[in-house]
Amino acid sequence: MKFYYEKLQLYEEQLMEDLAELVSIRSVRDEKTITDHAPFGRTIRDAFDQMKNFAERDLFLHEDFDGYACHIEHGNGEEIIGILAHLDIVPEGDKEEWTFDPFTLTEYDGYLYGRGVNDDKAPLLAAYYAMKILRDLKVPFKRKVRLIVGGAEETTWECMEHYFQYNRQPVMAFSPDGDFPIVNGEKGVIQGSFTLNNELPSINNSPHKLLEIQSEKQRGFICEKCIVIFESSDPESLKNLLLEADKVIMSNQKICAFYQGEKTLSRNPHKGKSAFFKFAKDLVGIKEGIRNAEEFTRLLDSYFKEDVYGEKIGLFHEDQEMGISTMGIPYVVYDGSHFEIAFDYRFPKGQTLDMTIETLQAFSDQNHLDLLIHKTYDLLYVEPDAKLIRTLQQAYTTVIGENAECLTKGGISYARALENGVAFGPTFTGDDPNTHKPNERIRIDTLYKAIIIYCETLRLLAS
Repeated sequence: MKFYYEKLQLYEEQLMEDLAELVSIRSVRDEKTITDHAPFGRTIRDAFDQMKNFAERDLFLHEDFDGYACHIEHGNGEEIIGILAHLDIVPEGDKEEWTFDPFTLTEYDGYLYGRGVNDDKAPLLAAYYAMKILRDLKVPFKRKVRLIVGGAEETTWECMEHYFQYNRQPVMAFSPDGDFPIVNGEKGVIQGSFTLNNELPSINNSPHKLLEIQSEKQRGFICEKCIVIFESSDPESLKNLLLEADKVIMSNQKICAFYQGEKTLSRNPHKGKSAFFKFAKDLVGIKEGIRNAEEFTRLLDSYFKEDVYGEKIGLFHEDQEMGISTMGIPYVVYDGSHFEIAFDYRFPKGQTLDMTIETLQAFSDQNHLDLLIHKTYDLLYVEPDAKLIRTLQQAYTTVIGENAECLTKGGISYARALENGVAFGPTFTGDDPNTHKPNERIRIDTLYKAIIIYCETLRLLAS
């Protein structure tokens, strides 16, 4: 391993320059700039071109697949060892929430900051530089190592569908888009929404009426902000009942309540405070009710309020290896005619997509809701005694000096596109990379460790 570190030292400056080049490209999917060989838009095409430049500079064989994906390879042999990474990123959001420019690689206090720096541009380069180091050291490969790079991981995954139409699957592979030690389990995912049509006029004589619910219609986080507008003939009494609201503004008979939660990934709803839950607690606590929201209030109270595991609608499941199910609520909206509640459900072994959809449909029918399924992913699980896992464990332990435990995560990585693959790094326990959030970052020490781990991993897998 001494030789890995020596080579890495020689490449540190070039690595940072390459990463800065990639981070400077706002490689967000853009339907307006789609052209031939740029199916995801101009800037993702630019990112592919930059990777092509690196490969040509370093004399690696490479091939582009119509702008959907590319691969860079080294070594010979019929069998392929794969590394799957991606160049596309999520939007930066509100730049005012960033300490540094999201598209200028910035080093500060032991971290590198920038959009995509952790997900997935630095990890991609970690794998690329591992290939480069092994080639320079003339490590013999009996298998071909292929870095497969996609452009739609954050959106539709068309990239991998297209790529594997033209290329066979690797015999073993990993995606540097998860956590260390080894993510051998990724929970199944169903994202969708329930819609309740406008209720019939109530016989309830409540002085309060609901006019509107506003929250951002996104699916990556639990509900962070929620604005609720009421009308009341007794606004002062209603204001006094909105105990969970962070701010309440009255204007004649209108009341506007603001609820603030925490920016928490919807795959981990138990890790943050939900603005939706705060609003639901207030709504349910209004004893005289809201005259046009009785059924909506019943639904919140009976099935959604303070439930992050899907237990109340019959979806709680626990598995010894993969843990428990989670149910995040990314947003809730009401436009005066329809209530919509979005959900992000993640489940372990023992539950299936078909079983889950059947339960969701039965719940919807029972409560007169319209069910819309937005996106689904089946779960991934690779047995801990598989050859791939044992090899990754050996590499990790050799470099880090600790046992490599297997983990289950709620995240979605390219490992699901593989017949025999898992997510492997780059994040260590204790790292806080702010993935998909403002001030995304990667610890410099984490990046360097990942490169060394990937060097040893590829040596073992390919030789």
